[in-house]
Amino acid sequence: MAGLSSERQAEVKERLVARKQNLWLEVKQQLKTSIGDGYQEMLATARDEEDQASVSLLAETQLSLLGPKRQELEAIEAALQRLENGNYGLCENCGLPIEPRRLEIMPETPLCRNCQSQREKLAKATAR
Repeated sequence: MAGLSSERQAEVKERLVARKQNLWLEVKQQLKTSIGDGYQEMLATARDEEDQASVSLLAETQLSLLGPKRQELEAIEAALQRLENGNYGLCENCGLPIEPRRLEIMPETPLCRNCQSQREKLAKATAR
């Protein structure tokens, strides 16, 4: 695991699991607050297909706001899997060790700084 001691591995795992739990609580609360029972009530009182479409659009919009949280949850799950597999801390692209400071800041990151930078440059170039 890129030279991580078993103590450090346990710390990283604990940190990732805690963040995962917090994110799930945030997602549940956001769903309950923004959609929850109100969605069913609004859907029941919608008079026609246009009203129902508006209610569905509102729900979809609320769900789309959860996208970044979903992505972070997926990244955390992947990092936990890398911990299990023994390749945590190694860049998924080039295979070199990810800088310890980078892992400290973003323990779920799968890429070293150079590979992440290249990915961002490529995404920027293709977005034009």
